[in-house]
Formats: sequence, structure tokens, C-alpha cells
Amino acid sequence: MPRSPRPLCVRLDRALRRRLAAATLAACLLGGLLPGTAGAIRHCRTGLPPGVTLPMLMLVAAMFIGGFETRAADVGRALLRPGLLLAGLGVALLLRTLVLLGAERAAAGCWPDGREARWLVVGLALTAAMPVAGAAQTWGARAGGDAPLGLGLVLSTTLLSPLTTPLELALAEGPEADGPGRVLDALARSDATCRFMVLWVVLPCVAGLLARRATRRALRGRLRAALLPRLRLAGLLNALALTYLNAAGVAREVALRPEPRLVAAAAACGVLVCAGPFLAAWLAVHRSRTAPAARTTLTLASGLNNTSAAAGLAGAQFGGHPAVLLPIFFYGAAQQVLAALLPGLLRAFPISRSTCADAGTAVPMPRSLPDFTRVS
Repeated sequence: MPRSPRPLCVRLDRALRRRLAAATLAACLLGGLLPGTAGAIRHCRTGLPPGVTLPMLMLVAAMFIGGFETRAADVGRALLRPGLLLAGLGVALLLRTLVLLGAERAAAGCWPDGREARWLVVGLALTAAMPVAGAAQTWGARAGGDAPLGLGLVLSTTLLSPLTTPLELALAEGPEADGPGRVLDALARSDATCRFMVLWVVLPCVAGLLARRATRRALRGRLRAALLPRLRLAGLLNALALTYLNAAGVAREVALRPEPRLVAAAAACGVLVCAGPFLAAWLAVHRSRTAPAARTTLTLASGLNNTSAAAGLAGAQFGGHPAVLLPIFFYGAAQQVLAALLPGLLRAFPISRSTCADAGTAVPMPRSLPDFTRVS
């Protein structure tokens, strides 16, 4: 019998994911060309409670869909290797912190305007302190990464973000007590950051996990099977829409206050701070004893951050300050391009020696015991 054609949402989702870097850059270009429409969307307050914006609701939707897509089987497989999962968390957080500290020292010592330098560091700190982006799973699948490990890193960094984000923000505090240094210090020490990460990042993700579990047996599983492909496409389109809104916001601020030197500095800082963890993680795991798929995942997780959450926190706490939003925007664009180039880099520099971990990645399960990882 001939195969039935896949639904349109599945075909469109796969087509967009195959060209994710190009779609992201197209959304950035569209934001630069049509900033007015994005401004109307961003500042729409119809029916919304005070302090809530449409981009914040889009962030909630992104986190909910990410949680709904998470399979319990993959979470179980990630937990079967706690040592590798903890090592991945340590590598990702440590490398980001080291690169951020280096960027802070360089900006403070080389940039002539100390105030602009501190604001750039604030934007970089917000980005580096965010959890691993859900796009790490998409890029990991294209590069042959370890899917359960990638999911474990995304989920664990997201759930731990109310603790890790203020900790990493505290590292960006400058020695000066005025201006943005004081604001960033207050942001790191107050409950505002924890509250934002809990309400807008962690709780939607947990709600998505619970919703997937609740729809497990609804209509004998047909309801969840019908929802998943549509939610996957909606999540991807939502992420591209957030990229468009962020790009348009940056373009509008640059048009109102054109400062080519500041834009160039933000672009350089965003690209370098994004490329630093990628390169450092690749060098760190290149000769390790982990399997090639795990090495790929660890490299991606070190450089891919949730820039949508960073932009949301920056918008909520720092308004539309261009020196804060610019490095977040350029970091987000750079990480998509670098993630797209990673498979070619791994093919150009293959691992020459074999290790015990390369022989197989499957976790043996005794026949007499039930395989709980099959629970979804």
C-alpha cells in the first residue's frame, strides 16, 4: 500500500528546521526592514495585566511547548548517566563564566567609554547566565549528537535557572558603585531575577511536562499524537517571531540613536563571547573519553543560550537600552550560524583515536528487570 502523505505541519516543520540558520537570519533581516510593525506588537497592552507584554507571553509559550515535547523516556536515559550530565552542566556553566569574565576585563580596559562598556557587559552577562537553548536539541540532531544528554542539559539548566542566573549575574558586577553596576548588583541580589525565571521560564516548562503526562491516555493517545506536530511547528514559528521582535527592537533603537561605534562593539562582543564557549568546549572534549555524540552535544550546549529569556529579562529590568539589547541580539544570531557550521567542523577535524565509550552508547538493561525508559 502506498504511504499516506505526511501532514502539512510536519513537512513545513522539517523544512524550516533543515534551514534553521537561514530562517533565523531572515527573521533578523525582516526585523530590520519592518521595525514599526514589531513595535506595535511589542507595546500592545490590550487585555494584558500591568507589567506583562506580548513577548513575555511568547516566551511562556516557547517554554510550555518545550516541556510538552519532552519525553519521559529521554529524561530517564539522561538520568542513567548522572556523571556525564553533571559534567556537561559544569562545562557549560564554567566556560560561559570564564569567557564572560574575560570579556568584562577586556571591555573595561580597552573601551574608551566606561559607561558603555559596563552596559555591554550587562547584556553579555544576561545572555551568558541563561539556560541552554532548546535549539540545542535541533542542532544536536543534525550534527549526530546525544539526544537524551542534550535534553537533560536543556531541562536541568532550565529548572536550575532561578539559582544559577543570579549567581552568574553577580560575576558581572563592576567595581564601580554607580550607574549600571549598581543596577546589575541589585538585579543579582534581589528576588526580581528569581521571580522572573520562575514565573516566565520554569513554571511554563513544568506545565508543559505535566500537560504531556495528562494527555498520555486521552483518546487512547490520539490527542497527544495530533497535538505534538502542530505544537512543534508553533514553537518554531514562535521562536522565529521572537527573533523578529528582538531584531526590530534593536533596529528601532539604532535608528533613533545611531551610534556606529556602539553597534560595532556590541556585534564584536556578541560574536566573540558566543564563539568562545563553542571553541573552548570543542577543545576540552575533543580528546576526552566520551562518545562522539556526547562530545557534539556538550559543544553545542556550551554555546547555545536562551536569548529569548535574556531579552525578556533585559526588557523588563532595563527598558530599551540599546547597549544591553545589542549584544543579546548579536549573540543570538551568531550562535545559530556557529551551530550550523559545527557539523562541518566536526567532519573536518575527526577524532582519530577510539575510546571505550565509542564502542556503543546504549545502556545495557537486565532482561529480568523492566525497562522504565520506555515510559513516555
